[in-house]
Amino acid sequence: MTKSQFFYHKNLSFLKDLPYNVYMPLFQRAEKRLANKIHKNDQIIEAAYELFLEQGFDSVSIQEIAERAGVAKGTFYLYFHDKDELKEAVITQKSNELFRRALAALHQTSITDFESQIIFVIDYVIDVLEHNQDALKLIAKNLSLGVFSRQVNEFFTDRKADIIKNLVEAAERSHIRLKNPEILLYMIIELSSSTCFSCILDSEPLPITVFKPYLFDTIRQLIRSQEIRPKLSRRPK
Repeated sequence: MTKSQFFYHKNLSFLKDLPYNVYMPLFQRAEKRLANKIHKNDQIIEAAYELFLEQGFDSVSIQEIAERAGVAKGTFYLYFHDKDELKEAVITQKSNELFRRALAALHQTSITDFESQIIFVIDYVIDVLEHNQDALKLIAKNLSLGVFSRQVNEFFTDRKADIIKNLVEAAERSHIRLKNPEILLYMIIELSSSTCFSCILDSEPLPITVFKPYLFDTIRQLIRSQEIRPKLSRRPK
């Protein structure tokens, strides 16, 4: 956390011009407290994720989550209003982590074509969910929360993968301009998560390996439909 982030977070902007020896102790104490809060927040989310996978969302109590996380039940309510809010935080954080891993894997490749980069990321996400079907049942139909949730947990904001920024930068490197990158990404993720859910779990309408080429072709068409193409100059009459 930077000095400016600290003052903004605590609404103490009026202190930002204080001498170093005055604000630094305040900054260090706040940084330590925030690190502790982040740690507890992550403990609760990770405990809930494990229990939701093991027992199912409806079967897990807040008391069980608190015990697994190693915190008091009262501490739980300092971070989340109820189990439903926690579930959204779990899905948001886990789906976002999945996209961060996909982007990291992409950066290890030599793929430069924009469409192929998008396909790689989606294929990576599908592959992970195919091999972890319990996680698929929990997050797949809400996969876009990791990118588009407006209610991101305050302790997770700085770690949130900026998928949209990555998308725009990748398009620019390929000299592609998009009408609305956010809408395009939303459509791609929603299409992929909803169709792959049934393909992986029920092989409907097709097994996922057979279905992928159809999905990827549709994604390519979506991308091309959202490209801003230069207008052709008219020939003088």
